[in-house]
Amino acid sequence: MNYRSILIATVQTIGLFVAGFVIPLLGQVIALFTPVPLILIYVRGGKQEGVSALIGASAVIALLGGWQAAAILFFSFGLMALGIGEGMRRNLKPEQTTLLGGFLPIAVMVLIVIFYIARIGKSPVIVAEEYLRGSVAEAAKLYTTMGLKEMAATINAVSDTFIHYLVRLIPGILIATSVVQAACCYGIARTIILRKSPAEAAAAEASLVLWHAPDSWVWGLIAALTLVVVPQEAAQLIGWNLAILYGVLYLAQGAAIVEHYFRKAGISAVMRGMILALILALPSIVFVITLGIVDIWGDFRKVRGPAPTA
Repeated sequence: MNYRSILIATVQTIGLFVAGFVIPLLGQVIALFTPVPLILIYVRGGKQEGVSALIGASAVIALLGGWQAAAILFFSFGLMALGIGEGMRRNLKPEQTTLLGGFLPIAVMVLIVIFYIARIGKSPVIVAEEYLRGSVAEAAKLYTTMGLKEMAATINAVSDTFIHYLVRLIPGILIATSVVQAACCYGIARTIILRKSPAEAAAAEASLVLWHAPDSWVWGLIAALTLVVVPQEAAQLIGWNLAILYGVLYLAQGAAIVEHYFRKAGISAVMRGMILALILALPSIVFVITLGIVDIWGDFRKVRGPAPTA
C-alpha cells in the first residue's frame, strides 16, 4: 500500500469534515465534499487504500469529537465515497455511479432506524415529529435568551401542520439531498482524475454535457404526479416524495442543457458556474426542471439516435 497517499487522503478528509464544525455556514458547505479525497484514493490506489483512509479518518474523528461524529463520517460520507469509487472503478454510467453513492448511506440509515424503532416500539413518524417540535422550542428559547424576539416569534410560528407534512416528506428530501451530494462529489472527483489524461478528459467532458436520463424514466414521474392528485393523503404523500426525486433528476438534465448552450456560446467555466448557480437559486429553477422534462421529446442537444424506421 502507498502509505503516503493514505495519509494525505486521511488528512484531507479530516480537514473537510472538521470544517463543518469550526467554520460558520461556509464550513458546512465545504464539509459536503468530504467524500472527494476518499473517492480519489479509492479509484487511484484501490479498495484497500480507500478503506484504510476511511478507517484512519474515522478513528481520528472519534478521538477528537466522539463516536457519534465518527459514525456520521463513516456511515454517511464514507459509504458514499466507497459507492462512488466502486462505480468509477467498474466504469458504470454516471447516473448508476451517482445512485450507488447516494443510496448506500440511505440504506444504512434505514437499517439503523428500523433497529432503533424496534427497540423503542414507537412509530418513526411520531419520533421525528417530537424531535422537530423539541428543536423548534429550543431554537425559540435560544433566540429569546439572545434578545432576538422577532426571530423567536418567527420560529414559534412554525405550525404543527408544517411539521406534519415535513416529516412525511423527509424520505424524498433525504434521498434527493444524498443523490445531489453524490453527484457533486462524483463530478469533482472525476474532473480531478481526468486531468491526468487530457485525451480522455476531452471525450469525458463532452459526454457529461450530453448526458440525459433514460427516457423511460418519465413514466415514474407520470405515476408520481398521478398519485399527487389521488384524494387520499397516503397516496399523495407517496406521490410528493417521488415527485421530489424526479424533480432533482430532471433538474440535472435541464442544467446539462443550459451548460451545453453556455459552452456553445464560449462562456468561461467560472462564468458558467456563477450564472448556473444564480439560475438555480432563483424561481427560474422551475424553468430548468421543465426544460429537462421537455427535452425527452424536444431533444434540444440532438443526443438521441434517429428514430427507427419501419
